Amino acid sequence: MTKNTKHTPAMVDHVRRDLMKRFLGLGAGLAISSTWSTNSFAAASDWQTVADTKPVKVTDHVYALYARGPWPTLENQGFFANIYLVKTAKGIVVLDTGTSVQIGEMALRAIKKAFNQPVIAAFNSHYHGDHWLGNHAFVNAYPELPIYAHPDAIGAIENAVGADWLNQMIKATNGAIEGTKVTAPNKGVSHGQTFNYGDVTLKVHSYGPAHSPVDIMIEVVEDKALFVGDIIMDHRIGNPSETSFQGYIKTLNTIRSEMSDRLLMPGHGKPGHDKLLRNYEDIMNGIYENAVKAVEDGLSIAETKELVLKDPRIERQAKVTEGFEDIGKFVNFAYTEAEQAAF
Repeated sequence: MTKNTKHTPAMVDHVRRDLMKRFLGLGAGLAISSTWSTNSFAAASDWQTVADTKPVKVTDHVYALYARGPWPTLENQGFFANIYLVKTAKGIVVLDTGTSVQIGEMALRAIKKAFNQPVIAAFNSHYHGDHWLGNHAFVNAYPELPIYAHPDAIGAIENAVGADWLNQMIKATNGAIEGTKVTAPNKGVSHGQTFNYGDVTLKVHSYGPAHSPVDIMIEVVEDKALFVGDIIMDHRIGNPSETSFQGYIKTLNTIRSEMSDRLLMPGHGKPGHDKLLRNYEDIMNGIYENAVKAVEDGLSIAETKELVLKDPRIERQAKVTEGFEDIGKFVNFAYTEAEQAAF
């Protein structure tokens, strides 16, 4: 397995604190154990098989297994992030593998039924558990399968972040993903790296921290399609505590200037073109530009929130976007980043 030494204990600790706040509402200063008992959860026996999902054709070579809701629940068994399947002459390439071994097994059944081709590779867009915990099923089926990710994602998952995400997803689904084992990606990738699978070329794009510190996007070159992971979501915003607003805006600007004609395939929600990109440009610029102005004008965080909420871009998106009840968190982190940038 590929080892990585670039990740830092500070990164691991930051992610663990984020997980506490996201799922437990605890203060950031508390410690968290990666060996929690799951005895108090509902029995998983009734949830060991995830109902089959039929792949939906998205482009000439890409098919989607669409998630069943924007957040993890017992009812959707943690299936709240999309899985994309790239059909190539050499086999199937999987873009994100889901939140559990059960979801991964469902994806494998779908692949066998729809294509009857082997899985030859997988990519994990970042280290949030809903995008890689399904690796367990794919490695069970294909022990030598290459699973690609940002190099620092590999190190972080192998060093506590993986176990914490597993425990948090077990809790968030009331035990529905019990039996899943941490299975880290095993091959690091770099920006611009390409993979040729006969009739399909995949290209890695990585522009630095945005949604997380370890984001990668995968372009399906022949189809002019770009798997954006959680950098862009459809009618959804996630927890902002790992977000680099400046990095986010840089990445969105790059997509706008260099790949605006691509079909954008998000980890959450349905694919789209300009409107999907514009929606996220509105959200991130609407928050951060107002935070910068507030810092320059000496406004408080509370005043900054009022400024953000009055921005027409935010008013428009708040009405149609899941997660806007946490806008105060976004403002707080944006304000802090703008303060740091000012010094």
